Amino acid sequence: MKRLPSCAALAVVGAWILQTGCGVIAPGGGVLEELERNEEIWASLEPSMYAYGVERLCFCGVEARGPVRVAVSGGQVVDRTYIESNAPVPSSFEDLFPSVEGLFDILRDAIARDAHVIEVTYDVETGVPIDFWIDYAENIADEELGFRVTESVASLPQH
Repeated sequence: MKRLPSCAALAVVGAWILQTGCGVIAPGGGVLEELERNEEIWASLEPSMYAYGVERLCFCGVEARGPVRVAVSGGQVVDRTYIESNAPVPSSFEDLFPSVEGLFDILRDAIARDAHVIEVTYDVETGVPIDFWIDYAENIADEELGFRVTESVASLPQH
């Protein structure tokens, strides 16, 4: 006989999910609204210069995974550097490590493509998608993609 979780246990789990801004969201289940709400939080900060660390979660080579520190100025990525070696990211891999706005674009594209599963955690203060996983198709292997922020977004001094 299976024992169902108590209402109290479900309430605790539900409160945790609400607090962290995390959830497994099937397309059509509010994922677009959540994305737009967090994009608005990010845009309200008006970040003109920032840097953050990001790692790709994929079935790919080390050069394509990172983690990489991405520096942005005036809405354009101005530098991408591997965090562990401080070496510049080769031009052939640069587009794999987007700005924060690029992370939102990847999620928006997954929604438009009706991805099978989209799991995402947003930072409640900045709106940044700090951890996400996309499984584009249920029965296809190795087409999944995810990102994890490894260094918090930090403002860069303006020159």
